[in-house]
Amino acid sequence: MFLLCLNLFMISKNLTPDKSFAWFDVQEPHDIDLERLNSEFGLPYLLVQDCLRPEHLPKYEFSEEGHFLMMRNYDSDSDSDATSIQELTRKIALFITPNSLVTIHRVKLDYVDEMADKCQKTDFINALDGLVHKIILKVIRSYEEPIANLQDTYDDFETDVLSKKLEQLSTNGIYHFRRKIFVIKRILKQTNDALYRFKDFWNENPSTVQDLRENIDQLYFRLDEISNNFEHLYQLHISLNNQRANQVMKVLTVFSTILLPLNFLASLYGMNFTHLPGLNSPTAFHLLIFIMIIMTLFAIWYFRRKGWFRDPKE
Repeated sequence: MFLLCLNLFMISKNLTPDKSFAWFDVQEPHDIDLERLNSEFGLPYLLVQDCLRPEHLPKYEFSEEGHFLMMRNYDSDSDSDATSIQELTRKIALFITPNSLVTIHRVKLDYVDEMADKCQKTDFINALDGLVHKIILKVIRSYEEPIANLQDTYDDFETDVLSKKLEQLSTNGIYHFRRKIFVIKRILKQTNDALYRFKDFWNENPSTVQDLRENIDQLYFRLDEISNNFEHLYQLHISLNNQRANQVMKVLTVFSTILLPLNFLASLYGMNFTHLPGLNSPTAFHLLIFIMIIMTLFAIWYFRRKGWFRDPKE
């Protein structure tokens, strides 16, 4: 049945010719290709249509024809400012019947080509469930590198905050950091849910699906840890900024307090009255300056005793 499809331009030849099952890979499918998949492979038309929808999230469905699993792997070629699911990830759909596997994806996936090459040259995989396991595992592990990059980004944030190199973190950097965490966590969660529904496929080897879900749990835990640490770090950053603002206000308050009595005396003797104490005295000016100096020195001594001039780092 599968050999009838070799004339399709987008559908590969059987990638496992010497094994008990067949694997066909479809890249960059169009409507006409999906119609042939429906008619010649017997794949459900509505599920095949889902492969063309770029916004589809991971899901699993079962029909009389077989199992359908939609997954999204991380796109290592995505732009650094990408923030949406469509920009950061790429879909791959798996149609699984008792003796065949059809994988459908829009863009070239290196791990698919690598596995196809191994299947044709060696006894890399001898069972259909083993091939499905390997593909799903590759999809899950595509998130390891971006999560490691997010950890590096967090470490940079932590260094900047704790060393007080930056008074303001980049709001653009924070936005992209949070968005990537949100997108990856959402994809991993829905992938985990889909695999839970897919567990009936592994009736003969239930530990396989558990292994896949444990891989997802580990990645999700790392992301959760990064996210929580960043929230604590961000609160610390806000507290440090408030501390800096309070320090500035303290300095301004000290200087205002020192200058306040001097301004009072200067304003008092600057009033346009005919009779003021010491107005005609030759020593009144010098006495007033002396009093102002004493008041200033006393204020400085008092604030130093209270520790207001100390650097918070001390």
